Amino acid sequence: MRSILEISLNKIKSNWEILNISSNFKASAVVKANAYGFGLEKIAIALNKSGCNFFYVAQIEEGIKLRSCLKSSKIKIGVLEGMLHHPKIYIRNNLIPVINNITQLKNFIEFKKSSPQIKSILQIDTGMNRLGLDKKELMLVMKDISYFSSVNFEFILTHFSNSNIRNDEFNNKQYEEILKVNSYFKNQKISLSNTGGILLDKKFILDQTRPGIGIYGFDANGKAIIINKKSLYFPAKLKVPILQIRFCENGDKVSYGRTETLKRDSKLATIGIGYADGILRLLKKNMNIIINGKPCNIIGSITMDSLIVDITDLDSKDLKIGSYLELINEDFLINLNKDKLDVSIYELFTLISNRVIRKYV
Repeated sequence: MRSILEISLNKIKSNWEILNISSNFKASAVVKANAYGFGLEKIAIALNKSGCNFFYVAQIEEGIKLRSCLKSSKIKIGVLEGMLHHPKIYIRNNLIPVINNITQLKNFIEFKKSSPQIKSILQIDTGMNRLGLDKKELMLVMKDISYFSSVNFEFILTHFSNSNIRNDEFNNKQYEEILKVNSYFKNQKISLSNTGGILLDKKFILDQTRPGIGIYGFDANGKAIIINKKSLYFPAKLKVPILQIRFCENGDKVSYGRTETLKRDSKLATIGIGYADGILRLLKKNMNIIINGKPCNIIGSITMDSLIVDITDLDSKDLKIGSYLELINEDFLINLNKDKLDVSIYELFTLISNRVIRKYV
């Protein structure tokens, strides 16, 4: 039996709509990594129905896949990895490369002379040291700014490094830096804020925001989002099947290596999910399953395909082989101590493997 990730498209649409209102109706949607594990095509189509017409993916393969289900020329898709392929491929698939270094920028400008229909986004590194033109490259650009600023980019883009820390002064430094750089490019449209930037301050909205994790109701710190007195929702429930129920005696050993010794007569349920499905072994440190309102501890190791839960204290008459339990839901995420685990909310979502069925409701 396979586990099921039950996903509410209405909650996802509602979350994006609230973020869009807070973005002065300038929100795009970041749907990279299979829409953070929730399903690229289904999530993007739902968001488009809510009015989203600009999407970002990480890789060109994701962009091509997304374009196959969002065919309208009114819908724009930016590819964050850079212009790593021949410009004709972006034109053929109606994709917008994000230019990340001066070589890509020069190649783009030269190609645009013969194919003016190609579009691009120019990314500037304002301190994250990940992607985008760095300070040395910007100095070279400034020496011939009339040539480089002749391009009408869709956006001048940069990425916050610390937007999950509200009072970090570096947020303001990045804001001021991108405004300064943009002034040399004839004040084009700016894309700055991710989910964290939207939550920081209205001044960071500028011409486009790029919510990603916020579409699923949580911020980068793993906290449920409340914005303008409106609560966003976690839109999913991970339902896992019971594969077997057995009775064991006090002193019995459990799991690989017989690592755990039972301290009482116990009733154990083997659950059909494991680290091959994205439930990391380290999650045992701070994970239990709430069954009929009671927390039940994991016994032994989380293995590739299963984990074992102590259900001794439950009135478990209704539990049987084939019953489904909720392992991850909104309450679970709110109570999970992610600092103790050193696991981010992004990891928890994107680790859920394709063995888990996505069911949309």
